Amino acid sequence: MLWIAAALASDVLLVHGHVWDGSGAPAASADVWVHDDRVQAVGAGLGVPPGATILDASGATVLPGLIDAHVHLSMDPGAGWRHDDDATHAAQVRAHLAAYLACGVTTVLDPAVLPAEEARIRALLADGAPGPRYLSLGAPFSPPGGYVAAVIPGFPTVSNRAEVEAQLDGLLRDGDVGAKVTVERGFLVNRYPLHSPEVFGAIRAGATARNLPIYAHAISPEEQSIALDWLHPRAMVHAMERPDVRLVRQLRAAGTYTITTLAIADAFAAATDLGRLADPFLDARVPASELITARDPEVARGFSEALLQEMLPGLARWVAGPGFMRAALRSHVAEANAAIRALRAGGVPLVLGSDAGNWPLIPYLFHGPSTLRELELLHTAGLTPAEALTAGTRTAAEMLELPLGRITVGSPADLVVVEGDPLSDLRAMRAVRWTVRAGEARTPAGWMGG
Repeated sequence: MLWIAAALASDVLLVHGHVWDGSGAPAASADVWVHDDRVQAVGAGLGVPPGATILDASGATVLPGLIDAHVHLSMDPGAGWRHDDDATHAAQVRAHLAAYLACGVTTVLDPAVLPAEEARIRALLADGAPGPRYLSLGAPFSPPGGYVAAVIPGFPTVSNRAEVEAQLDGLLRDGDVGAKVTVERGFLVNRYPLHSPEVFGAIRAGATARNLPIYAHAISPEEQSIALDWLHPRAMVHAMERPDVRLVRQLRAAGTYTITTLAIADAFAAATDLGRLADPFLDARVPASELITARDPEVARGFSEALLQEMLPGLARWVAGPGFMRAALRSHVAEANAAIRALRAGGVPLVLGSDAGNWPLIPYLFHGPSTLRELELLHTAGLTPAEALTAGTRTAAEMLELPLGRITVGSPADLVVVEGDPLSDLRAMRAVRWTVRAGEARTPAGWMGG
């Protein structure tokens, strides 16, 4: 078997693998010929192009590169507990980009990022830093005093049509692929205002005129229903927090996608079980400073208190403690899993999103590994492995209206090759042999060292 850190030839031939092409068909034995940044041919017994790099995929499965449709690349996990300088932050962003490729993720969508940070990420990629295809929604549309602006200082707010128009023009200028709008009153306690009807109307009309699809941040069924009525969004950036039959019907009728983000609550649970972080897989893909923060028991206690203060302002000191956190998270996870099953049963298209990065006080939503954890959580919630993988490939590509998520002649050469059969056991997705990004194949170590 040929093991190499990187394949840079214009022709790469993956041979003897099982190919799951994202079409819905079972995996089948086939070779895949990549020329430059496109798939040239798929089939059994392909001839060897002159000068091609041959990668033996025996015992492995070849899949479309994963798409994580909810990440925050400008956010460093646990940064709220450290005092990272700008140079450290830049190095961490570069490491996060490489970690996605080391985990088989070849495209990400960032739904909330300030223009300066977006420019930094794009500049890193333009200068040759290894990383996935980077798509963004820019800064979200938040009302004064509302979510996101009240939680993370620096994000802008809009309160009238002129401000809406200016922010929409900024999205076009920065090459963003849609607009994120917050419809969020608060988590457990209503504490944030919503946009006025006039502002909701201005956002919808302005985004439609600019051909910018709307992505709504709304978590409760009531808020998602408001978002559907006012905004007609292409997607909800989170799944509803609990099952609601009426909302499922609304989402299905509207053709609205749901981005899953089960990894958030799962990451919260890490604060009550730090032993799960003793994992060589994380050591190879997560910056050391982030792991030190995440494995610190004092940080875990402080995070639990901060989380409760955000959700139950004024009451956190009365209910703080690992016992309360475990019970609350068990209840939340059960509701969230039931919501995913209801969405699946109702025919609402599900798209994988991990919310990696999220809030700087969260130490556990690591860039790259969180995507693979989201796959596993979708299976736990009731999806088959094939359905979970489809959420992270073909359905995500359909939402983004991009020719990704499939292995077919002419498609972009974004592939992942993993040991074993992830259609039987999704843990195989953690055993990446090679990730191919735009025709370049490297091992995980090769991407992380690049």
